[in-house]
Amino acid sequence: MTSKIILSLFSFIAIYSMFSCTKEGDPGPPGPPGDTGVYLSLKGNITGKVIVYDTLGRALADHSGVVVIIDSTGLADTTDASGAYSFSDVPAGRYNFSYIKEGYGTYRIIRQLHPGGPQATKLADADVGQIYNGPPVTLFVLFGYGSPDNPRITQYVEFESQIRKPVATVLYIDTSAAPSKTKFKTNIRYYSTWDAYEAWYETPEIDPEIIRSDSSLINARTLYFFLAFDNLRNIHYRDEQGRTVYPCTGQQLGAFTLSGSTFIRTPFSARKTDDWIYPQLRRFRLK
Repeated sequence: MTSKIILSLFSFIAIYSMFSCTKEGDPGPPGPPGDTGVYLSLKGNITGKVIVYDTLGRALADHSGVVVIIDSTGLADTTDASGAYSFSDVPAGRYNFSYIKEGYGTYRIIRQLHPGGPQATKLADADVGQIYNGPPVTLFVLFGYGSPDNPRITQYVEFESQIRKPVATVLYIDTSAAPSKTKFKTNIRYYSTWDAYEAWYETPEIDPEIIRSDSSLINARTLYFFLAFDNLRNIHYRDEQGRTVYPCTGQQLGAFTLSGSTFIRTPFSARKTDDWIYPQLRRFRLK
């Protein structure tokens, strides 16, 4: 009799185990967005601070008016004069945060882990910089010189009136038309230390290795470029694709196209003449 009871008990345990146990490595119940193994019922507070800068990259005394959004949640808060913001009872998970103020760049923090619980999640300080556009552009020139194995290409811009220097710019590069500061393959940030007021600006040369290091760029029939002013403070973040984004760039100063083959390295022996100039001087007059 006793043996029958023991056998029945083991049979019950075996059947229960079949339906109640998870597979080895199973994280258990689904968690919040972007995470597993964390219960949805676990909530907590999130706090942070925003620092607001003028176009010269100097921190302002008043950091208020920045709208902080937890993307895809509908949750938002606005910073006070000290730049502080907070969210209460946010479910645990990973979230993207956007920082928006009219006339300033839209900064982001990507895939921030929020464990939840009694201790608030404190985010790193977010930088929001004022956008500098400068006076209207009257002339944009793409100037190319050098050799097949060392193409040297710069951009020269003239303005209706003097611009403030030093100045920073970002050159956006993409394989399709109309790249922007959120849609691009790569970009190059330039910074001029020349302290003066002039009605013109010339960038350093485009580094050909940046094009050569990406097969989609070097093999593209047409590469699209556009140049824009950037905040003097080097404000940037990494987006979902791992690209470096400079969110404080302004309006387009000038645009041009080149073939990816422009940057293909050609041996010295392949030159047709010793005085070969590459590529031709190109001029784009803006209305």
